[in-house]
Amino acid sequence: MALLFADECVAGEIVQELRTRGADVVYAKEVCRGSPDPEVLRLATEAGRVLITHDLGFGELAVRQGQHAAGVIILSLYALPTGVRERYGAEQIWALGDGVLGQLAVIEPGRVRLRPLPGREPE
Repeated sequence: MALLFADECVAGEIVQELRTRGADVVYAKEVCRGSPDPEVLRLATEAGRVLITHDLGFGELAVRQGQHAAGVIILSLYALPTGVRERYGAEQIWALGDGVLGQLAVIEPGRVRLRPLPGREPE
């Protein structure tokens, strides 16, 4: 399982479920609350952690602006009801495992899209 770094917009239930399953997750709310997006991505990358977020701006930073990232997972699950959204998100992140390294992953209801990050070969 890839090392993970959850943005502060990620529900605590997702972080807790991943930790319960044995994932190593750093939570921005606990270590860098209020930090700007480029700083959050830098911290995650320097720690070799895949960033989990709901914020499409991180995809912009990693893909279009070329800011280095170990990987980025964007949760696009607002169509799901609360409770279902958190369980589904945690399950899909867990299922990705190490397959998300070097990738931009977008998790949506019913599908996961993967795209290699610029300058990174998937690991």
